[in-house]
Amino acid sequence: MKKFKMLLLILPLIFFVSGCTPENNDSKKEEAKSTSSPLLFEVTKEGSDNKLYLFGSIHAAEASMYPLPDYVLNAYKESDAIAVEFDLVAYNQDLEGQMESLKNFINPNGESVSKYLGEETYNKAKTILEKAHLYNSMYDLYNVVMWFSLMENASMADAEIFSTFGIDNHILTKAKDDKKEIIELESPEFQTDLLLNMDSKIMLTLINEMVDNYDEEVDELKKLYEAYKKGDRENLEAMFKGDEEETKDLGDYNKLLITDRNKGMFAKLDQYFKDGKKVFCTVGLAHIIGGESIIELLEGKGYTIKQIK
Repeated sequence: MKKFKMLLLILPLIFFVSGCTPENNDSKKEEAKSTSSPLLFEVTKEGSDNKLYLFGSIHAAEASMYPLPDYVLNAYKESDAIAVEFDLVAYNQDLEGQMESLKNFINPNGESVSKYLGEETYNKAKTILEKAHLYNSMYDLYNVVMWFSLMENASMADAEIFSTFGIDNHILTKAKDDKKEIIELESPEFQTDLLLNMDSKIMLTLINEMVDNYDEEVDELKKLYEAYKKGDRENLEAMFKGDEEETKDLGDYNKLLITDRNKGMFAKLDQYFKDGKKVFCTVGLAHIIGGESIIELLEGKGYTIKQIK
């Protein structure tokens, strides 16, 4: 397994930094028969009539993911509000805000990214981006985080999955059409700061692994997507565990991107439950299942978790 594929289930902003996605004309179509069975969990607690739904998101998908199955749509309809990492739809529509945010990813003093990547890695990455029709010479001025985003978008395109078809994007669009309340558990600014403050050695390691194992990365993304689409929890958790083992050498990688954020999301969901708000929560699946997940934190506070099919 490769470390970088897990970001597909962790951090939506990484796929929107470079903004390379096709228009989605299919995810609103609900009349066709569902062929997917993603994981959904119901959260209850003794002594309360309230319930919470946890629907793990994958931040990129393709048209055949939709329509979502009835058990997901029914849980969505029952809920008072949806909770997401942040409002991706609003973020995509805020072009001024995006341009301002992109300034944070420019290298100082007009330096080329090749200075940080090294010529060999830079040339390999550039070749991959050119084949995916994603390279522009202006990108040379951007930092390694932007280049990691570009590389992720290239691998997703080759795996034929796209962020515009991502679960959170789909649910948000539906919620806005239905005028449901939207709760942001984080924000674009929070995730931007998270990326910018990450140890540059981590990003360099990830990019080096990606350029050296690019075909394998694409194959892993395809396998991950199929496991997600089938709701294959056992296989998904095995993938998560494998990635956790591989990232032990990257310091606080797992702590910063997963476990610390899980605690913050859990605290907010716990409070909404106590307040009697019925919430349909869709955040990256890697936050919901696996070790030190939101499910584990909820169970530790006496909540009962049941998978809905």
